[in-house]
Amino acid sequence: MWRRLRERLAKLRERPTHHVPPELPEGATPGALLEALETWRNANAERYARFFLFERPMRVPRADRPLFDQLAEAGLCAHAGASLFRPHVRLFALDGKWIATDCLSHADPDQVFSLMFEQVYLVRTMDIRETDDVLELCVGSGVNSLFAADTAASVTGVDLNPRALRFAAFNRALNGADERLALHEGSLFTPVGDRRFDVVVINPPFELVPEGATWFLHSHGGEDGLDVVRTFLGALPAHLTPEGRMEMITWSPGSAEGPHLLPLIREALPEHHLRVDLLAEGDLDEHVDRFKDHSAYDAFRARLAAKGIDRVHFVYVRASRDQARGVEVRTPIQAITRCHVVADAWI
Repeated sequence: MWRRLRERLAKLRERPTHHVPPELPEGATPGALLEALETWRNANAERYARFFLFERPMRVPRADRPLFDQLAEAGLCAHAGASLFRPHVRLFALDGKWIATDCLSHADPDQVFSLMFEQVYLVRTMDIRETDDVLELCVGSGVNSLFAADTAASVTGVDLNPRALRFAAFNRALNGADERLALHEGSLFTPVGDRRFDVVVINPPFELVPEGATWFLHSHGGEDGLDVVRTFLGALPAHLTPEGRMEMITWSPGSAEGPHLLPLIREALPEHHLRVDLLAEGDLDEHVDRFKDHSAYDAFRARLAAKGIDRVHFVYVRASRDQARGVEVRTPIQAITRCHVVADAWI
């Protein structure tokens, strides 16, 4: 899946786009828009995918013009002359919600990343309870927070990327969650001060990036991919309630011995039980070869080898106090397969 996405990204970056994030017009009724959009998608599944997932312009028949004029007014697409419309976002339908993200052709570092397998898996797996005060860091499009808000007492989302917060605010309004999700700009825990939470959710930047290389904010994890995670875990205990939990999904550098992420979590939360779902494993080359023409690449690879890093592990981790401390490692094949069915259709 990741290989196919990277191939698409490489092609799309050759024709970058720079669209303003969407925004519901004043007085717009999201419920009516969503109902019309859902009806259109159900009757035109292939055209929906071509337009909002594969970013292809489309000629719109007269009967569909009122809907597309509404979508254009919100910034989801644009009228390009005669009956032609062009998408300005990728628009995902997931388990009853609609989530807008940047087009893959938005090549700037502030790109708001598309939904992938990890969002499907996380929203279907995370443990959110009715009394929970939830914090999501690196909120991105807001998808995880929106699903948490269906159950939790309150949800707060934080991101340092202003563009991500604009998309998250749009998705919040589109899905009728304005009163259940608070959004703040800033780095990790900074905007929430000394508040403690029952659950902290994070899908952190994880890509291994050589020093001096430019990469997307949503994925730039430093040289070994764990820079953001180390900072996060260092501050996490001070922001959890006594029985607080953590929900994380990410790629982690590692070796045949396992992901290097897990000892860091154990050090930060020594009394928690760790549920670890092993979702995939990839060769290191698949994640770093995009930087092979960078001047620092050879030294970068040498330092990774010195740290024993030769592969990358895809993991979901829940840390909780519901069970005795320990590590439970699983490979839930059926759940993984069901999520791939959804995510693979998007790329």
